[in-house]
Amino acid sequence: MIDTSNFTLFVLTSIVVVLMPGPAMLYVISNVLTRGPKSSVAAAFGTTIGVSFHIFCTAFGLAIILKTSAIAFTVVKFAGAAYLIYLAIRTLVSKDQIVTDLSNNKKTGNSIFFEGIIINILNPKLSIFFLAFLPQFINTNLTSATIQTLILGTIFMAMTAIIFLGYGLFASFLRQKVINNPKILKAIKWCFASIFMALGLRLALSEK
Repeated sequence: MIDTSNFTLFVLTSIVVVLMPGPAMLYVISNVLTRGPKSSVAAAFGTTIGVSFHIFCTAFGLAIILKTSAIAFTVVKFAGAAYLIYLAIRTLVSKDQIVTDLSNNKKTGNSIFFEGIIINILNPKLSIFFLAFLPQFINTNLTSATIQTLILGTIFMAMTAIIFLGYGLFASFLRQKVINNPKILKAIKWCFASIFMALGLRLALSEK
C-alpha cells in the first residue's frame, strides 16, 4: 500500500516536522500554561483534527498532479522546494517569541477543541507544505497516489497527536529553561532551519 523502503525516513522526518514550532504547537502550549494539562489534551486533538482537512485536499490534488504532464509536476515540485527553503530562511530571521500574551478567560474543553480545529483549517500553508512534503514518499508503481497520501497523512496525524500531548505534558516543566535561555532558542532555530533547507534541496533535486 505504501513504499516501505522510505517509511522509516518518512517517520523520522515527520517527527522533526511536528516538533517544529508553529501556531498549533503554540496553541497547545498556551493552553497548558494558562489552563492546565487537561485543556492541552483538547487543544492537541483539536489541532490534529484540523490537519485532516489539508490531508484530504493534498490527497486528491496530489493524485491529479502525478497524472499530469512532467512540466506541471516540475512546476509544483520547485514551488514546494522554494516554500521549504523560505521556511528555513524565515526561521532564522524571525524575531517572534515562543509564548506571547495569553488569555486568562476560562474555556470549556469543547471550545478549546473546536478552536484548535479552526486554527489549523485556516492555515493555508499546511496544504502547501503537505504538497511539498508527501510526494517525496509516494511510489507511483504501487497503489494509487491518493490512497498512499491518505495513509501517510493518517500516520502523520497520529504522530502529531502524540507529540502535541507530550508538549502539553512537559511544557510547564520546561517553560522557564527553554524560553528564558537565548542559547537554547538560537540552537533550536538553527536546527529547524537546517532541516527545512535540506528538505527543500532534496525536493528540488528529486525526479518524478
